[in-house]
Amino acid sequence: MPMSLNAMKMGAVFILLASVAVIHHLPMGGFLGTHILHRELFFFPIVLAGLWFGLKAALFASVAASVVYAHFFTHNADVHTLSAAVVALQVAGFNLMALLTGWMVDRQRRQRRERDFLNDTFGKYVSSEVRDEIIGGRVTLNGELKEVTVMFADLRDFTCLVESISPREVVTVINTYFKAMSEIINAHHGLVLQFIGDEIEAVFGAPVALDNHQQYAMDAALEMRTRLSQVNLELANQGYPPLRHGIGLHTGKVVAANIGSPRRLSYAMVGETVNVASRIQALNKDYDTDILISDAVRAGLDRCVDMSPLPRVNVKGIRDPLLVHRIEPQPFVCVGDV
Repeated sequence: MPMSLNAMKMGAVFILLASVAVIHHLPMGGFLGTHILHRELFFFPIVLAGLWFGLKAALFASVAASVVYAHFFTHNADVHTLSAAVVALQVAGFNLMALLTGWMVDRQRRQRRERDFLNDTFGKYVSSEVRDEIIGGRVTLNGELKEVTVMFADLRDFTCLVESISPREVVTVINTYFKAMSEIINAHHGLVLQFIGDEIEAVFGAPVALDNHQQYAMDAALEMRTRLSQVNLELANQGYPPLRHGIGLHTGKVVAANIGSPRRLSYAMVGETVNVASRIQALNKDYDTDILISDAVRAGLDRCVDMSPLPRVNVKGIRDPLLVHRIEPQPFVCVGDV
């Protein structure tokens, strides 16, 4: 098996340390040449270890170099006049170099991992402006209470379709739907949090705040309705039956943060608002509708949308009855808002 690059680098550091140690036992011209040249040589393995492997490796190389250096200049008869204070100062210099090099390298690696994580988490599903705000550190991901609008969009009767076509075709159909809908969510400054089976969870107003997240979410839902008709035409040309979906929107407070284990983090919303949005989406089945919104969403809209209130409904896990509005097939804009 070929030797790995890291193993080769580690070997190079050890060889360099050993070479410096050997050089110390070679005859040198005069005390000045011996001390200055040997002292400078010690920095090479320390710096290389730090640049290649980080702080721990740099400190290990520094300790090894310090032992060789101190032993040579305190036991060699030709340089016994070198004071202990000078030796100690030089050893401290080795360790300081190790700390600085290792710290800078570790910091750069940590920042690069964070950038890669943020880019992987948000880069595909948000606009470039939002992504830059996140990666630039101008948005906290460690946990904050935010008012947002949460969206759930779920395909109707998709299980029946899954049972009637091949697995490869299932993937083709659902990816076509997800791609079209996530592009719309992104265009309206929303963030796709996750795909759960045949369902999309998205948020408007996090991680970057939006002044009118209700309207952005509403506009996205209406465009998703229109886009689904176009998706169905594309699927029909490939011989697939039309898709139907239900969309639910709710506005409220959530805790927004990176959540998970150290090995697997994801940006998520936590709180009753998420549960309510999911329940509202599920009500589309009961009322044979495709878009339902809570009264909290309606109250935040700055343009009139053709909607009808439904009777207050009790849903599982929610204490108070919900006032939900059905969005009619054709939206309209109030004359005063034109």
